[in-house]
Amino acid sequence: MRKAILFLALLLSTASCGDSFRSSIPSVGKFTFEVNLLQAQFQSVKSMGQYVVVLKNEHNVKLGFGGLIIGNSYYNGYCAFDAACPVEASRDVIVTLTDDGLGKAVCPICKTVYDLNNSGAPNGVGTEYLRNYSVTEAGTDKLYISN
Repeated sequence: MRKAILFLALLLSTASCGDSFRSSIPSVGKFTFEVNLLQAQFQSVKSMGQYVVVLKNEHNVKLGFGGLIIGNSYYNGYCAFDAACPVEASRDVIVTLTDDGLGKAVCPICKTVYDLNNSGAPNGVGTEYLRNYSVTEAGTDKLYISN
């Protein structure tokens, strides 16, 4: 009986966990963005711990809610985040990459520091991780980022 109750509690907590998280960054319509790692803009991303910000695609359409941060995490490989700060939740408040090469991004308003190498973990007034997007590798030189 005890095992049955424990199993039921585990099942309910697992089912509700995924449903209860809601990002303060709104979901946008479906998009896919192709990254060619041979292009000058993205060559640095092949190195671990390096990130770039891309706000719009080649048609001048905003990517994600506030733009994308695309990089190569020390721990998780290629990754992509929305560039909008979850604390401010505005398309106009974009985190900026630090120049120290440590894979950090800082909100210019609330000053929360996000650790991009650690899944966008916040340090500061923010408690919510950066919204992440799916990254699919295609060969050695292409990435597809989508929501």
